[in-house]
Amino acid sequence: MDQHARASAAAGMPRLARHAVPEPPRSASRVPVLLYHAITDEPGEHIAPFAVSPGTFRRHLDLLQEAGYRCLTFGDLMQHRARAAEGHETGMPERTAVITFDDGFADFADSALPALRAYRLPATLYVTTGWLVGGPRREPGPADPMLAWSQLPELLEDGVELGAHSHSHPHLDTLDTAALRTELTLPKELMEDALGRPVTTFAYPHGYHGPRVRRLTQEAGYENAAAVRNALSRPTEHPFSVSRLTVRRTTTPAQLSGWLAGVDGVRTTHRERLVTTGWRTYRRGRALLRRGPGSDFR
Repeated sequence: MDQHARASAAAGMPRLARHAVPEPPRSASRVPVLLYHAITDEPGEHIAPFAVSPGTFRRHLDLLQEAGYRCLTFGDLMQHRARAAEGHETGMPERTAVITFDDGFADFADSALPALRAYRLPATLYVTTGWLVGGPRREPGPADPMLAWSQLPELLEDGVELGAHSHSHPHLDTLDTAALRTELTLPKELMEDALGRPVTTFAYPHGYHGPRVRRLTQEAGYENAAAVRNALSRPTEHPFSVSRLTVRRTTTPAQLSGWLAGVDGVRTTHRERLVTTGWRTYRRGRALLRRGPGSDFR
């Protein structure tokens, strides 16, 4: 029995049919940074478009290993890039991928983590601190079960890299400066108190950011930040605007295999498209009219 079959059998799951995996690019310059949210068969309405089943998630891990990828945490990726920028040899694998999760749904511990353990793969979890059960200063959030605040140290012990994802999950680029600083510094302070170690990485809710948000994120003490963009990540990107590929319920094995083969055809720099700038201007104007920041739950 091969390694992938053993992992599936250990979970009591049938072996899924193989999907042809295109040859990946033989270069570490383009990195698929995968963005997951929920791993569940029964997602709530809010997260359903971004939820994948446990079986599908394991198939994705199969594809990563079949394509010869080695996974790093987001922080490790950025450390490799920082050393490369200084002219040092990094030893970064030619086929590198990163697995990230946003928000902190309870199924991360129930479904995603057991699969990651079985495949011996690291991951980075970005936590919305105000949504966690039993956490300080609770905020309105999704109806889906969320992780408990008390689970964070356990996840850290399991080798999961923990980053911040704001406190209440607003559209950060619609906030005034004082509110934005709070959404950046509060989760960092709360998590560092709970974990007893620095929290150095951040992910923007919805991927919404811009020059002001990037600058204040850096000033808050983070070393890097993950955006979205749905493109492969390149070392030329701004370290506070790193591209990720959103895995949706509708993402097919063929599409994921294409990403692993270096197919995205989207963006190669951190400069914004006009449509992105225009969308931010619209959302800011709407927030002013409503006298409140953009948010899914307010």
